[in-house]
Amino acid sequence: MLNMQNDDIKPRFGHVYGFKTENQNPCDGVEKADRLVYNMGMLKLVLVDIDNTLLDFDKCSEDSMKRACEDFGIPFERSMFEVFKRTNDRLWLQIEQRTLTKERLFEIRWNLIFHELGVRGVDGVEFEKQFHVYLNVSHIPVDGALSALEYLASRYRVCAASNAVTSQQPLRLEKAGMLKYIERLFLSDKMGSPKPQREFFDICLAQLGDVRPDEMLMLGDSLSADISGAAAYGIRTCWYNHNHIPYDTSSPPADFVIEHMQNVRDIL
Repeated sequence: MLNMQNDDIKPRFGHVYGFKTENQNPCDGVEKADRLVYNMGMLKLVLVDIDNTLLDFDKCSEDSMKRACEDFGIPFERSMFEVFKRTNDRLWLQIEQRTLTKERLFEIRWNLIFHELGVRGVDGVEFEKQFHVYLNVSHIPVDGALSALEYLASRYRVCAASNAVTSQQPLRLEKAGMLKYIERLFLSDKMGSPKPQREFFDICLAQLGDVRPDEMLMLGDSLSADISGAAAYGIRTCWYNHNHIPYDTSSPPADFVIEHMQNVRDIL
């Protein structure tokens, strides 16, 4: 078992092949694990999620919610965003499972939120439209994401993979100074299938043409959309655990777990 010195990088127990220590003396066999470097000699391409991996969706959506509330004359309180986040996460999970469409989400999301908050007399569909006016141009980066992306692009091909709306993601990435580092955007509503469905990764591989699953790595914050789907497809995975969820070795099928985006430099 390797002795992990950096608490921000955690391998999945029972799955430590490909690890090596940077400072290893072959004469005495002593491993000095100042940091761990993943042996990714075959790696050609990194697929990166966008929301809450490159762009801070929590901050972007909270700011958009505040602005839309102001437009509609609704007093905003921080607790309201927690209701949004809980409801939004539940609805997007249904989209991943193909039990809900994005069109239906946009029809019901804010009516569900306002019902739980006890807000009366506001048309949720109209609020959704105004919310998207602000969200479509929001581009607050995740801490360390821009430098991590620049680093990855200097070493590998980089593509983005997102379940969000096609109309908003390219503009947000461009405003954040990230689009120039990304070779291709794989957006589920154009592809006809969301992450984590196998069809999503089928289309990615078909369009890339000259890359095999074992030559790729998926980097993202969602265990359900990013990590599980990619791992099932045979793609190596790195879970960005920005919420610092206690690490359960039985749950994430991830080759790596990082808690800060700058730590991609330690494994790739």
